[in-house]
Amino acid sequence: MAGQAHYTSAPPSPDAPHGGFRFTAVSPAARPALDVLRPLTGYARPPGPDRDRPFPVAFAYDRPADDAAVLTRTRFTGRDYTGRWGNHFCHALYATPDELAGLRPVELWDTPHWAPAPSPDDRDLPDLGPLVPGSAVGPDRVAHLLADTGDPGVRLLERLLTAALRALVGEGPGATLVSEDPDRAVDWIAAVSYTLPAGLAARLTFTTYTARPGDDHHHLIGTGTKTAERAPGPVFHLDPLTGDGCPGPVPMARFLVGALASGRLDVLDTVAELWDTGPADGVGGDVRRLRAGCALLAPDGDAGAFDGEGPRLVGFVRAVAELRPQEARLAPEHLTDAAACHLADGTTPLGDVGAALAPLPEPYRRAVLAGVLAALEASAALRASALDTRACASLARLADEAPDVLSAAPATALHVLRRAAGEPRPTALRILRLYRRGLWTETETYEALRDLVRPEEPERAPRLLRRRGPARGRE
Repeated sequence: MAGQAHYTSAPPSPDAPHGGFRFTAVSPAARPALDVLRPLTGYARPPGPDRDRPFPVAFAYDRPADDAAVLTRTRFTGRDYTGRWGNHFCHALYATPDELAGLRPVELWDTPHWAPAPSPDDRDLPDLGPLVPGSAVGPDRVAHLLADTGDPGVRLLERLLTAALRALVGEGPGATLVSEDPDRAVDWIAAVSYTLPAGLAARLTFTTYTARPGDDHHHLIGTGTKTAERAPGPVFHLDPLTGDGCPGPVPMARFLVGALASGRLDVLDTVAELWDTGPADGVGGDVRRLRAGCALLAPDGDAGAFDGEGPRLVGFVRAVAELRPQEARLAPEHLTDAAACHLADGTTPLGDVGAALAPLPEPYRRAVLAGVLAALEASAALRASALDTRACASLARLADEAPDVLSAAPATALHVLRRAAGEPRPTALRILRLYRRGLWTETETYEALRDLVRPEEPERAPRLLRRRGPARGRE
């Protein structure tokens, strides 16, 4: 169960003989973690003498250890019990990563667990059961944000996601989000979070507000316009949608943001499923798995950028190898669907399919081949663009080695066998074998055989078909 604690400036009590900032209420599960929580309970209020306007609420998420997750909601409360100006109230939730399973931390922005004020006197708080997300943050909120901001918003999110991932793996400082409205920071933290698998989003730390961005340790840091110049890292201005020192987007960010902006949550779900199957090997490994999952599904234009030079099928296989499917116990059908999705809109010739698939062990080689054939079977245009002479020759060999695989793709098999280079007689026998499995009509088979006939043998194809070809569907 998750623990919770209240922290504010309070008068002395029997258990706390000295007044001032202290924990005033603690649950059993949080009590052993007070030393971990204390550094996370501060509040740096905005600069300036204006005391009449409400100060922003700071909602923050931290991972002080691999086995600990802390959420805090801190608001300025004005004067303390002595009349001194500068009090604040922090409500902290202490959980394990398992207790956040399936949640993105930003979804707890308005959870009903948050107390509106500190307990009136020192007492024990109850531990919390399952953490319940609020209703204000979800995919619809992000969809509205991107619809309202249009293409500039999409481009900003691509760069913000790139900066966040770099900070996550320690390759750069946190990204600063600048707005006078902390709700805007929540919008963009949510947008980054929903591009990522929930398990990876749970590693991304953030705060919606601080007046000291230069001293902050989070991956995403919200602040106001008056304090933005103190930020050491890339600065994203959320109201004019501009940035200072922001990195260019990497292909992985373009792919994920593109899926989110176009409403393709199914693509993001597939990336997350592939990510979940990979071996856990630290934050760096988590991001590499994300890149590999994106490469499996990325359109042809981005696949090369993910995986270096080479045909897109080779790049796909490299990405599969990076996922280490045997160790991860990856279900082969995931690769079938991913291969079909990856190749569906491509135009690059496939080349030697057998050689490209050779690095994969079974059953993953056959699973990827099934996805390749499914994509080809669904599109005559893809067959025309992707199946060059080399690819046809490679796939034609499967008519002998694995006819059951080609049987699932009759249009592709017919296209391949009619165009594969080689002697007519062996090719004709392959066509007849597959015809006998019920793949094609007699007319389709006749036309395929006729294409193989030499000009001096105009009558050979009909005789072959009449002598050796049974009716459709017979064995």
